Amino acid sequence: MKQYLIFGIFLFVLNRQKTTAKEIAECFEISTRTVYRYIDCLCMSGVKITSSIGKNGGISINKDFNIENYVLSNDEKQLIKNNIRQYDPQVSRVINKIC
Repeated sequence: MKQYLIFGIFLFVLNRQKTTAKEIAECFEISTRTVYRYIDCLCMSGVKITSSIGKNGGISINKDFNIENYVLSNDEKQLIKNNIRQYDPQVSRVINKIC
């Protein structure tokens, strides 16, 4: 389940310009501490994530990190969503929110 959450967090952050750990934690029903651990996992895997503090702070994927829409076709995205739903029905509710 951990890898599904990490992938879900990746999609969540990717689909927004900026978000907060609190928003991620509420969406995935996990603690903010867990969010930061999973963000660290994404960083170690090569995803360039920027985190800033303050009033306008938040978590975002660095503009240098580039995923073109053609990397995954719509059919491939749907296949991933269906497989996640099949193996972990609890995560399917969250996947519906972000995809």
